[in-house]
Amino acid sequence: MADIEQLIAEYAELDIEIGRAIADRRLAACGRCVKPCCRPDVCRQVLESFWLRRVSEHVHGRWWPDDWETRDDCIAMTPSGCLLAAGRPAICRSFVCDFYTEAYGSLWEAAFVSFVSDLTWEVGQLSHRVHIEQLEEGDLPKYADRIAERIADGRRLFERARHLLDDGIDELARHRILLELLCRMPRCFRATTRRALLTRLEHHGKGPT
Repeated sequence: MADIEQLIAEYAELDIEIGRAIADRRLAACGRCVKPCCRPDVCRQVLESFWLRRVSEHVHGRWWPDDWETRDDCIAMTPSGCLLAAGRPAICRSFVCDFYTEAYGSLWEAAFVSFVSDLTWEVGQLSHRVHIEQLEEGDLPKYADRIAERIADGRRLFERARHLLDDGIDELARHRILLELLCRMPRCFRATTRRALLTRLEHHGKGPT
């Protein structure tokens, strides 16, 4: 059976890398948004989920206030944004709006950001009915090997998606990678993402978007 503490560390490392990969786009949009979608109930999910609490604690120590259960604000929010580099609910990365997708750059950047934004959700989907955020502490030994598989697969997918940003790879190869990722994770290309990609496809090869 895989070691739980090692799995928490590996998941946190991947979560941090994903966050860094999309940070500029997220800050460009969310920092200007007059109605940010961060909500207290979503923020509390970090502590209500055993897995997310352990991941966030692994990276940040005990970051939450004693009265977190009765607070009506986003307890992880600071003047410069969310303090959690890892351990956020999957929806915090996967939810995108049209305002956010405007911050995407080229076609390939839009595809990359769209894919990796949903990657923690994909990694956490342990079965059709079980997501890692729902697990209780006692469930972890049962799912440890499956979690290890999902993290390793997520790492491979993340590295594969990086090739979309590699200008040294020809267009045909990048189209093949994009098709492969789309078939692997169709849910990441939702309506807002499709609109962003279609807009960029219209201008692809004609100069900056």
